Amino acid sequence: MKFNSILPFAALVYIQLSFFSCNTSNQKSKKPNIILIMVDDLGYECIGSYGSTSYSTPNINKLAETGMQFNQAYAQPLCTNTRVKLMTGKYNYRNWTAFGILDPGQKTFGHLMQEAGYTTSIVGKWQLQSYDPIEYPGSELRRGTGMEVQNAGFDEYCLWHTGHTEDKGSRYANPTIYQNGEFLTNTDGKYGPDIFSKFLNNFVNKQNGDKPFFVYYPMALTHDPFSPAPGSEKWNNKDRRFENDTSNFKGMVEYTDKIVGNIIENLERQGIRDETLILFYSDNGTHQKIYSKTKAGMIQGGKGLTIETGIKVPLIANWPGHIKSGQITDEFVDAIDFLPTILDVAGQQIPENLLTDGQSFLPVLKGEAIKRRDWIYMSYNPKPGVGKDNFHPAEFVFNKNYKLYGDGRFYNIEQDKLEKKVLSDADISQGASKTKARFKVLIDSLKKYPSYGWFERIDPAFDSLISKNARIDLVAQGFKWSEGPVWLPREKTLLFTDVPENKVYQWNDLTGLSLYLYPSGYTGPKIEPWVKGGKGANGLNLDPNGSLILCQQGDRVISRLTSLTDSLSPKYAPFITNYQGKKFNSPNDLTFDDSGNIYFTDPTYGLKDEKGELGFSGVYFYSHQGGAVKLLDKSVEFPNGVAVSHDGKTLYIGDSNIKFPKIYAYDILSPGKIANRRILFDATKLREQSISKQCPDGIKLDKHGNLFFAGPDGVLVVTPEGKHLGTIKTDKATGNCEFTEDGRYLFIVSDDMLLRVNLKPYAK
Repeated sequence: MKFNSILPFAALVYIQLSFFSCNTSNQKSKKPNIILIMVDDLGYECIGSYGSTSYSTPNINKLAETGMQFNQAYAQPLCTNTRVKLMTGKYNYRNWTAFGILDPGQKTFGHLMQEAGYTTSIVGKWQLQSYDPIEYPGSELRRGTGMEVQNAGFDEYCLWHTGHTEDKGSRYANPTIYQNGEFLTNTDGKYGPDIFSKFLNNFVNKQNGDKPFFVYYPMALTHDPFSPAPGSEKWNNKDRRFENDTSNFKGMVEYTDKIVGNIIENLERQGIRDETLILFYSDNGTHQKIYSKTKAGMIQGGKGLTIETGIKVPLIANWPGHIKSGQITDEFVDAIDFLPTILDVAGQQIPENLLTDGQSFLPVLKGEAIKRRDWIYMSYNPKPGVGKDNFHPAEFVFNKNYKLYGDGRFYNIEQDKLEKKVLSDADISQGASKTKARFKVLIDSLKKYPSYGWFERIDPAFDSLISKNARIDLVAQGFKWSEGPVWLPREKTLLFTDVPENKVYQWNDLTGLSLYLYPSGYTGPKIEPWVKGGKGANGLNLDPNGSLILCQQGDRVISRLTSLTDSLSPKYAPFITNYQGKKFNSPNDLTFDDSGNIYFTDPTYGLKDEKGELGFSGVYFYSHQGGAVKLLDKSVEFPNGVAVSHDGKTLYIGDSNIKFPKIYAYDILSPGKIANRRILFDATKLREQSISKQCPDGIKLDKHGNLFFAGPDGVLVVTPEGKHLGTIKTDKATGNCEFTEDGRYLFIVSDDMLLRVNLKPYAK
């Protein structure tokens, strides 16, 4: 049977749904079969039933004509983001690891369908085990860390890209395919999509009817490279089968349609078409190089973008005798909705211990009155991953008419599909204003972490550094006094200290908080008499080789972590141990210049006898060449935070003198030679008026050279000229802060808490 009719695009209207069931005498006790087809990189504008005139898709059109078409179906802008959501039923912020990775600890709909008594199979594209090539920064931390397909909940599989990226081979001509534990050896001259569809049909054909089956078919088509499909003139010339040209895209779309037709015809031959629900979907919009004609005009693909053409995809459901023909709906469907829907079709309850953010759309298929959400929320993060540097994280919520981003941009997407004009509050009606307020509540309610603190905006320039829609997340708490944060860019992990507990903790967004090492600062057998408030490490930093450097307050040295076989077995190499033969007081904070030299502070905080052996607090310089320690200034009462300007010309020192708290600036004439000490910022009044009575502490610089320093009631933002722009308010004693490598996030250690500030939430 050949499917070849099409619903006219102009006739797409909402029709009240109804549910047609099979004749009771013909029903079987067996649960229905389910085939989920997900095309790779195919926007809605490429399907005839959605108005496309560029491609012939009669079989897919027929699925819509004899089933149900969703006009408000959406996916993430890139494939891994959608695949992780689809298979786990969770928003990405809950389980996102990296591009091309599915956390092996997750439970997929494959596992759940096995538990529901289904025989399961997956065919097509995997790409969820290992993605980054060896040379990509940080790849060694992610390569091979994803889910292996044999553990993903599928009884049988036939897949492309199941291992490292460099080993993936071709998905089209002469493909590299891993099938049920072995690589196929006879694929020369063959076309990958043909092998996948043949495996799918053979899997269906060998089912004996006693158990239902679930097939997940993430297609290789129509992703680039845009290669010739079988039957074309180019394919018939073996020398041209690996050509990559957008002119081949039309043939790839039409071959996709052919495969869909073959799957349907096979179900009919087996006599199980009426027992099988087919879901046709796509993982994201069409590649941006592709332009497609539709009845509404020419549309450019938007893959990777958060506009409509990047996220709006086709969704067609077809189940003869169960879904009435010709149904068209504006019900909103997202990737998270498939897992609960598939379980619903299988008559299986969602396990109590399984969190899913999705809502079943089976009642929509059945024509039942149901109140579902009339909006879509997306948390989109394409990183880390090779080739994703030009894509940016985004968070947004939208309905048919309006869209609100996490950074405050608000659009009328019904009239402005390309999102060219941001609407101000003055531009919008009262109804739109209510929608915007509702969307803001939705974004806030779907946060992973509770909010804490607030922003004091003193100067308009503050808004250019920290968005008006920035938020402060409380990501961990329960410490005695947190300090010394340092960001590990490869690991996407923050290290920070708990000084009284003598520990260093690690935190990242996926695994949360855990002990990194103990002891951190005092490594002796007993508490020595000089130890006062805390014995652990304070300031942390990474040397140019990426090794962890610690200001070990308890041991009164600065050391390098040399090995860490487990969290309780750290080994250190002290390399800054004294000044002129006398022990330091309690090394507090340090920073590197571009040459690898160290500037550090040594107040008397950790001593019971505040005079110590030296008899003064000091600001020091350590040369990476000769290893010499040079005293730069011993007149600062309580030197604390330290930073060097990006051009290497200015040294900043925080003075935690209760009577006169301030930030000093010095000119750096040459490495280790300073002059012209001056007061950059006087914090006396702020301290007196504060809740915490905190003095200036740790200092970090943003990419513009502005100082973010811990001080009275939070983190103050001050220009290099000393102008106070605003404060990230914690209303409690705050120790230090640290930026991620892209400057998007700022971490703050504040007393017993670890905070994270999304400075520019999801801005383009």
